[in-house]
Amino acid sequence: MKIKIPVFLLTCISLSSAQIEVGQPAPTFYLPRLVGGSFYLSKVIGPKARSEDRVPVVVSFFQTTCVPCKAEIAEFEKLQGEFPAVKIYLVDLNEVDQLVSDYVQKFDLKLEMLLDRYGIVGKKYGVVDENDVALLPNSYIIATDGTVYYHHTGFKPGDEAVYREKFIELSKQLEEERAALAEESARKEEQLEVEEEESHVGLEVGQPAPTFSLPRLEGKRFYLSRVVGPKAKPDDRKPVVVSFFQTTCVPCKAEITELEKLQEEFPGVVIYLVDLNETDELVTEYIKRFDLKLQMLMDRYGSVGKKYGVVDKNNLAILPNSFIVAPNGNIYYHHTGFKPGDEKMYREKFEELTSP
Repeated sequence: MKIKIPVFLLTCISLSSAQIEVGQPAPTFYLPRLVGGSFYLSKVIGPKARSEDRVPVVVSFFQTTCVPCKAEIAEFEKLQGEFPAVKIYLVDLNEVDQLVSDYVQKFDLKLEMLLDRYGIVGKKYGVVDENDVALLPNSYIIATDGTVYYHHTGFKPGDEAVYREKFIELSKQLEEERAALAEESARKEEQLEVEEEESHVGLEVGQPAPTFSLPRLEGKRFYLSRVVGPKAKPDDRKPVVVSFFQTTCVPCKAEITELEKLQEEFPGVVIYLVDLNETDELVTEYIKRFDLKLQMLMDRYGSVGKKYGVVDKNNLAILPNSFIVAPNGNIYYHHTGFKPGDEKMYREKFEELTSP
């Protein structure tokens, strides 16, 4: 159906009205929605859209006086329910908002309505020809990559079968794209885990200790960078022990007993116990049971334990696992496990770090 568009609305527009061919990039645009806000085509298709937001889109130009437009819209309403992965946008051409609102209410339309009040987008898509005549209905299916997948003008009974065929094809493509995206995301996540593991497992003496912040059991956060390394104030820098443990670990308890004694003997070294993946209640009971005085940090999700290589690739924790970090932020000593006599090595290192 050809509809004459008011000339005064379009005489200022010098855009080409050539039809956009299948395979060509769909012209990007943004238009106001009838319900408020704006729709940006580039946010749902093409290279600028986020991968997870890309969906096939139908841009269907119409006017309320166009009889075949109403027939096509009725079929689009059905297809939208059948193919929710394909987003259909009706674009009203050069009509006032109130007229479109009445039209939507009259036919109880559910499809999203965009308003091309001055025919600018219609010109971009070649819907309005050189004589300012609109060829309606005029619909473009746009693939997720931003190219025109199918173009249809006019509407007669049976045309909906072609749309259904295209929707099926695009829905399958989208499913494949989403599966590939999920696979790629999983691959990247796995790679990051490997890199994280490789970058921290086997931390050696002399290497910078990974910085972290963790909540204290009583609530406030502890920031390693505030007491060691270049970011710490000179007066605040001091040797630090970061000792990973769990309440069920027997050698951990033996080490903690010795660390308690050493903390009293060497107040210039600050010892932090880091509980790995246990609840606050369990740790609180543990502290009360053994009347512990050392400061307690909560690595509730094991993220810091992984940074320090305490948790291996099989998610097994090697405990106890303790790092002495020098004031300059580098690892000064690393010790795993605990047996009677190991406290002598700690005392030796503490003496070295606190001697004038």
